Amino acid sequence: MHEPIKGNLEVYLNGCRDKIPQEFHAHLKECEACANELKLLEKHSEMLRALRQNEDMDPRAGFYARVIERIEDQRQSSIWTVFLEPRFGRRLAVASAALVLLLATYLVTTEPGGVQLAPQSQVVLTNGPATDVALQQDDSEQQRDAVLVNLASYHE
Repeated sequence: MHEPIKGNLEVYLNGCRDKIPQEFHAHLKECEACANELKLLEKHSEMLRALRQNEDMDPRAGFYARVIERIEDQRQSSIWTVFLEPRFGRRLAVASAALVLLLATYLVTTEPGGVQLAPQSQVVLTNGPATDVALQQDDSEQQRDAVLVNLASYHE
């Protein structure tokens, strides 16, 4: 391809033929090789334009809604999604409050009035008769010593 054709080829193929100088057309009339090559390039350009998509192509109405609906249909439901529903959440909150109120009422009504201590039980382990060790209620230190002595000296 010769220089006058190469310099203006892109402008010619884009369809702006009024901006092409006269020497371009004159060279095409004289040079048959450039004319044939230009015809091939025009055919290629037309085929490429046919393959090009419209740039301002928008999806049909409701496309995004259909996509979201399909996604939601394919999503597996979990047992935990039940807790996210507003009606179930309100019912669960009311039932929990009623249970707490019921338990509090039970605890208040069944609790005894005062603190009661269990009676002290006295266990004496002795090797001999029970009269050897005399336990007195007042002296708890002496009781501990007696139990420890009896435990330490216990033989069968």
